[in-house]
Amino acid sequence: MNRLESSNTDNTVRILHTSDWQLGMKRKFLGKDGQARFYEARLAAVERLFQVAAQEQCDAIVVAGDVFDDNLLDRQVYRRAMDVLAEAPCPVYLLPGNHDPLDAASIYAKDEFRSLAARDRAPVIVLDDSEPREIPGRSDPLAPAFIVGAPLTSKQASEDLVYATAEKLRQVGPPEVECKNWEARINVVVGHGAVEGFGRAFDPSLIDVSAAAEACRDRVMDYVALGDTHSAIQLHPDSTVWYSGAPEVTDYMEPNGGGENNSGKVLIVDIAVNAVRPHEPARLAVHEVEVGQWRFQALDAVVNSHEDVQAFVEQLERMTNKRQTAVKYGLTGALSLSDNALLEDKLETMSDGFAALYPRERRMDLKTLVELDQVGEDSFGSGFVGQVAQQLATRSESDDVANDALKLLFRIHTAQAGQGE
Repeated sequence: MNRLESSNTDNTVRILHTSDWQLGMKRKFLGKDGQARFYEARLAAVERLFQVAAQEQCDAIVVAGDVFDDNLLDRQVYRRAMDVLAEAPCPVYLLPGNHDPLDAASIYAKDEFRSLAARDRAPVIVLDDSEPREIPGRSDPLAPAFIVGAPLTSKQASEDLVYATAEKLRQVGPPEVECKNWEARINVVVGHGAVEGFGRAFDPSLIDVSAAAEACRDRVMDYVALGDTHSAIQLHPDSTVWYSGAPEVTDYMEPNGGGENNSGKVLIVDIAVNAVRPHEPARLAVHEVEVGQWRFQALDAVVNSHEDVQAFVEQLERMTNKRQTAVKYGLTGALSLSDNALLEDKLETMSDGFAALYPRERRMDLKTLVELDQVGEDSFGSGFVGQVAQQLATRSESDDVANDALKLLFRIHTAQAGQGE
């Protein structure tokens, strides 16, 4: 990836912006096997983004909140997470978010985080206050570059923490020790939370994107790295305020393209400030990089015929990486007993190949068409089973339990008849 075009009078920095790792996240629909693999997938996504940071020669990685899904974490997940963090290729800055705030039970109070922060090579630093922290180890910098956190101390903030951090930065003067090109310094503010304009009612904790962008134009800060929303989103035309999204999927993309529709990404952010004209806004380039491997997909389909059933089954069969794909589906329409049995048999067979494959009950409205003259000897025989089928058929139109029982009876009887051939 090419760096932002710059000159020998530019102070430059390249960061990898990520957020919402939520290590230890649980998803009930995955089941025991899928959940174990999902735990590992979130750790593997962090390892991949470390590889990206190394390949792209990033000066630092900022994690904009919710590193962990909870402060009370499974011991095994915690141990593996710390082992992964120890392999960081460059300085990493962790911001406490609403899932892992700096409260009395904070996971960041553990001694291991202090040890990681004290490392000479690639320290892992918790942003537990809003003091600017200079990025160490940059190659021949023209001026300093700082990471500034806006950490949450509880699950719900009481104010716009990004705005509050910007106001503090406005009061920061040059250090007592002379600093080369101080006015060309770069400030990256790291925050976490919802932003104004996403449909929520007035909430004092909402982040004012316009105010943040204005502070960037004023060179109070130069880039605002946000977390909370799990899809990567550019929040302002100036490209100074972004959500990075989660590096691995956390929720479903809806059939209409809504929902979580741009997760599995990290952002490579290049920032340049001209030391000759340091009061001009920084120049930025932001690139999305794919690191996620899992997919959660919601599907809707209308099935009224054998051909519709085949089309829906083929849609599922065409999906790649099924072991890392969860699908919930909503089906509407009306099928014959035989077409319904075909659909259920196919779904049952395929379900073992997916991370999860299950009906979305509130969007299921699939009827079974039962013609009494079809519930006869050809389908069920003339014995006891045929008699039960006839009784269920007469009740199936007004009784969902009878309808389901008739569908199950048809599948069982058809399977047994097939085995006897």
